[in-house]
Amino acid sequence: MAASLVTGLVLALFAVLQAPYNALTSLIGVAVFIMYFRKFDRKGLRITFVVFSILYYLMSVFMIAVYQYIPAQSEMG
Repeated sequence: MAASLVTGLVLALFAVLQAPYNALTSLIGVAVFIMYFRKFDRKGLRITFVVFSILYYLMSVFMIAVYQYIPAQSEMG
């Protein structure tokens, strides 16, 4: 679960950050992915890892969008 969380957060940061930093987050995500797939050989664990990584990615992107939107609203009103 921790590897899925880290991968999801890194993918969300990849979507948000600018050019030189998103390359670093991409490399971190690939490294976690490779380490997980080397450690666990069962297909079920790998599918679960990918599914939870996608879910954590979606939740992280949503929370980042909310975080960026709320301060803009408080300044306007």
